[in-house]
Amino acid sequence: MISIKHLRMEYGDTVAIENLHLEIARGEVFGLIGPNGAGKTTLIRVLATLLEPTYGQVTIGGVDLLAEPLKAHPLIGYMSDFFSLYDNMRAWEYLDHFARCYRIAPARRERLIDEALELVSLEVRRDAEINELSRGMRQRLCFAKSLLHEPQVLLLDEPASGLDPAGRVEFREMIKQLHQMGRTVLISSHILTEMTEYCTSIAILEQGQLLASGRIEEVQNYLNPELRLRIEVTEKTEQLAALLEAESAVEQVTQSATQVECQWRDSREALPELHRKIVQADIPIVSFALEGDNLEDLYMRISQHRTS
Repeated sequence: MISIKHLRMEYGDTVAIENLHLEIARGEVFGLIGPNGAGKTTLIRVLATLLEPTYGQVTIGGVDLLAEPLKAHPLIGYMSDFFSLYDNMRAWEYLDHFARCYRIAPARRERLIDEALELVSLEVRRDAEINELSRGMRQRLCFAKSLLHEPQVLLLDEPASGLDPAGRVEFREMIKQLHQMGRTVLISSHILTEMTEYCTSIAILEQGQLLASGRIEEVQNYLNPELRLRIEVTEKTEQLAALLEAESAVEQVTQSATQVECQWRDSREALPELHRKIVQADIPIVSFALEGDNLEDLYMRISQHRTS
């Protein structure tokens, strides 16, 4: 759905994006990760046709953004990290204004407005003036505006910034709904632990360069080949530790009163056999858990935390 090749973006002497290659499949919820100045906002603005790159090729749905930017606009819904609203408009009037800008036919306009308000849980504030809405409600209203013309691709730049915990939960559910509807979503965020819950793929950017990309589980397996195995028992921890130390795929065994941890270097498919050996040794298992690094751990592992 989104194809980026040899993308470079310069601001005077500053290179914001350097020779970026990225492919995003239809229906993905794709997360952009990186520190401030990594090039995330620049990339989203290029995809929204708000910036013309120094050179490179960018297509959305097969449309060349540099050659035919206006043709791409119906495909794109864009939400900036900073946005302005018309405070004296009512919520439905604001959406109606943009529906007219999108040239949505009057027969469809009211239905789409109601559907967008329902998706962002603002149907009860339909007639409220925007200046009466909280920050979180304003953010959801702007999100609803981006959905009005039923775009195939959503470009969201820090959309959960400033939301309280309840608002972030609601936002997460909205993204999941859009994923179920088959929309392609490109989202940047600093809340890495939450992105794991709704992103299907990620790209890690630093100083305008791509450090890693792919489906989350693929990136985790590539960057984190060693997994941590944590086994909790009611007794016989010393016997369990000795059993694990005899395994060639096990390293760095540590133990406490009721728990043994180690590094597991083999595949997940080999774990049932290890579990069987422990059971046959008559060691009472309470829990048997394999843990890998989360998204935040992976980012901290490969990033130098440098900005452009």
